[in-house]
Amino acid sequence: MENEDGTMSRREFLRKASASGIGLSAAALLVACGPTSIPLPTEEKAVAPTAPIVPTGAPTQAPTAESQPAAASTAVPRTLTAGSVAIEWLGHGSFKFVSPTGLVVLVDPWLETNPVCPAAYRTVEGFSKVDIVLFTHGHVDHFMLPDATKIIERFGPKVIAPWELSFFIKSEMPKADTLTFSLANKGATNLIADLLITMVGADHSSGAQLTGFEGVNKYVGEPCGYIIEFENGFRVYHSGDTGLMADMGLIIGDYYAPDLAILPIGGVFTMGPREAAYACKLIRPKYVIPEHFATFPVLTQTTAEFVGYVKQFAPSTQVIELTAGTPVTMPPGA
Repeated sequence: MENEDGTMSRREFLRKASASGIGLSAAALLVACGPTSIPLPTEEKAVAPTAPIVPTGAPTQAPTAESQPAAASTAVPRTLTAGSVAIEWLGHGSFKFVSPTGLVVLVDPWLETNPVCPAAYRTVEGFSKVDIVLFTHGHVDHFMLPDATKIIERFGPKVIAPWELSFFIKSEMPKADTLTFSLANKGATNLIADLLITMVGADHSSGAQLTGFEGVNKYVGEPCGYIIEFENGFRVYHSGDTGLMADMGLIIGDYYAPDLAILPIGGVFTMGPREAAYACKLIRPKYVIPEHFATFPVLTQTTAEFVGYVKQFAPSTQVIELTAGTPVTMPPGA
């Protein structure tokens, strides 16, 4: 779809660049170096959704084989699809998303030993399928090797992680479909199973502990967050573990303009309630979901303090207080 001035939208430009076979990097180089038949994309401006949030016990559209989109390299250019995004908190930093076309996406799935993970998801049998898994960093409360191994072996999902962590996953699970040469470092964007996914920065650390919370850390690269734009245009910013940072205003808020931000509020390891609320002021999302709190004895927070600070710093942002295991359905995005 072209804009009124004849230029392509960001989504359409990336789709056509991918489908052409020249690759996204090559397309960007052509634009930068001189005249080209590929117009420079302009950013689509997010329009805040207005439909109410409706809790639901199941996704509004059941996953079916017919609903699966074509691979990005063969996808026919199209407008944004209808439908909603179902979001389920699995406790701590773990989330499950079901896209409008039925894609199941997991972010930082920590299941079996997660004290606040719903019982239904403590084993991989709790999932009917998993299409994409995104890992933000290597800490065991976000990348637990036994959980990752079971998910990857059972479902064969596309696996997205920072460069070094991707190679670590591949070394432990040679059959893992790690997208190391599609999306593997901060600043990159790619169409993955018809979702527009961007890896963004996070102010944290990263190391894999193969024996749980005790033992030697193995360096597995830097941490990250993700911008996920679903087929209906709804944009989610999952920050991963992070502190407050200027990128939240200049890059996340101004450029990517997510509809929903998922932010840690637990302190100790990440932002606390006040910092996370100020992050909402920088990002300016329509909605925010607090996470990474009340998991361990040291994380004693509730959402009450966070809600109060959001009213102070970002009164136009609506706080969605999730209960682990209870999905909500979000309205379409831009």
